[in-house]
Amino acid sequence: MNWGLIGCGVIGERRINSLPDGVKLVSCFDPNTERAQKISQLTGAEILNSQEEVLNPKKISAVIIAAINSELASITKKAVERGIHVIVEKPAARHFAELEPLLGSKSKIKIGFNHRFHPAYLDLIKEIKSNPDDPIMFIRAQYGNGARLGFDKEWRSNVQLSGGGELLDQGVHVIDLASVFLPDLEVVNAYSKTHYWDMNVDDNTWATLSDQKSGATFTFHVSSSEWKNEFRFEVYTRKRKYQWLGLGRSYGPEKLLIYKMKPEMGPPDFEERSYPSEDLSWKDENTNLKNAIEKNEVLFGDLSDAIRCLKIVNKIYEKSSEAQKGLKHPAWFVPNV
Repeated sequence: MNWGLIGCGVIGERRINSLPDGVKLVSCFDPNTERAQKISQLTGAEILNSQEEVLNPKKISAVIIAAINSELASITKKAVERGIHVIVEKPAARHFAELEPLLGSKSKIKIGFNHRFHPAYLDLIKEIKSNPDDPIMFIRAQYGNGARLGFDKEWRSNVQLSGGGELLDQGVHVIDLASVFLPDLEVVNAYSKTHYWDMNVDDNTWATLSDQKSGATFTFHVSSSEWKNEFRFEVYTRKRKYQWLGLGRSYGPEKLLIYKMKPEMGPPDFEERSYPSEDLSWKDENTNLKNAIEKNEVLFGDLSDAIRCLKIVNKIYEKSSEAQKGLKHPAWFVPNV
């Protein structure tokens, strides 16, 4: 199976270093020729002169799209119009309105929600499913990084290119993870603010959501002024507490901690599961697309999931603007579609 790559930066490189068996990268494009040359040296892929040249259905069956947010939806549209399958990095667009016209496409569209493929999360799903008599009460999450010098001058700080700030960057991951368990989330209240970086998008967002069917609550905080990178995703049921900590590398070792309430309550029983330091989520997600193409396997994180997340993001920004009425707040991007 021959694939192409559009966007040869850090994420594009991570994708091609995690290609599944039986997949070959045959072409790539990036406006930055040095990046494209690096990918070519790693894979032997041909460097082409444009997105359109990569999107040749006679040469590739699928394409990895790892461009900036403002280009994600338009490149995806070009690909599916040519019958090419897609794996497009999250958030897949700046706004849900850019993705809705793609619903019903015959091509497979996999969204880059690689956190779904972390082993701690897959174990968490199994635990919740194996205890149907123990409903979720609430989920809370914390996800943050310390950014880097010059962060406020990068494309992510330009609302026209990014569509939003930290909420769109890391926030969509935790919203997506929670939505697997609580698919009917509605925003109760939210607050987005630029605390540290000199830019017109948020560097911190807090939100509270409620699942309309179960009544369960989801709260989260995402930050690009965390300073020490951190990831924490916790699910509380009536009888158990699950803590997924760490993503490997700078986010610390990946673990799943399980606390089980005793009949007499008091200190709970405890189990700790640790996972290998190598992050295989990217390869497992790429394999999901390959198997969807070859075997019609269900995509775990598709176009409808991205649209659902982006609608929540839009509502969070709306709620935040309402909360800051009369105060200066960032000019959140709304496209003309």
